[in-house]
Amino acid sequence: MNYHLFQFINDWAGKYDWVDDIMEWFAQDIVWLMIAVMVCLWFSGKETNQKLVFYSVLSASVAIFIASMLISPEVNHARPFMEHQVNQLIPHAPDSSFPSDHATFAFSIAFSTLYFKRRLGIVMVILAILTGISRIYAGVHYPGDILGAIVLSFITSITLYKLNKRLDVVPLFFIKLQRGLIRRFFPVQDK
Repeated sequence: MNYHLFQFINDWAGKYDWVDDIMEWFAQDIVWLMIAVMVCLWFSGKETNQKLVFYSVLSASVAIFIASMLISPEVNHARPFMEHQVNQLIPHAPDSSFPSDHATFAFSIAFSTLYFKRRLGIVMVILAILTGISRIYAGVHYPGDILGAIVLSFITSITLYKLNKRLDVVPLFFIKLQRGLIRRFFPVQDK
């Protein structure tokens, strides 16, 4: 079923150049848009936004660590282009595909955002879904790789969200540190 669903999605690749271009951008670069949103939230100066960014980055870091250091080497699942003739739109190393690192990152950021800011979180989840679908479309992941990333990201982000009251001292330290550095290097001058 994993391969058949992959084949259904990937068979669309190569038919319309403009669709391929969009899907390539989604597959490789939409995460940069998500990072830009996180940077804007951090530099908004609002403590709640900065805590959201801290927990999003922590969730993504923990999930990527678990995926790349524990799950991926153990599962060692070949990428679609390593086993089948596929429409591969983007280059990728022939390494283990489960779970998808891009999708793990995108969904970790999206779920963490969803817990703090519902509307923005929904937008981020949509961006994460587009990332996942486009990675399949581009021929570098199976649907199961994306599903695994979604489950791992959800578990990681919900766990950290539930622990956030106990962990709040950590983001508050970094927020105060950043504010102190801003004041020191960019002092406000009186008129």
